[in-house]
Amino acid sequence: MPLALFAQNEQMSEEQMQQMMENAGKMQDCMGKMDQQAMDAYAAKGEKVNAEIKKLCAAGKRDEAQKMATDYGKEMASSKEMQAMQQCGMANQMAMTDPGEKPGHVCDGM
Repeated sequence: MPLALFAQNEQMSEEQMQQMMENAGKMQDCMGKMDQQAMDAYAAKGEKVNAEIKKLCAAGKRDEAQKMATDYGKEMASSKEMQAMQQCGMANQMAMTDPGEKPGHVCDGM
């Protein structure tokens, strides 16, 4: 690779890194204003739901597992905490799939 191209790519990477750090700082400030107890409660509930979904998948109860995942997803999407996270820019960071990707069955990813 010619040195000039390497330097240009290195500079772009540095600029991108700077922008990423600025965005992370803004996100962290925004998240600091959120109700941490509510966020912890959602995290704990998410772990419980995930464990239950894994059990259902392992038992071959795919329809029940899919319904549980869908119901929990709807609950999360409508929560004020998730809406606050969207305002902080976190929702896109947390997305499990590419928006253009067709959703699969919850048990297929476990």
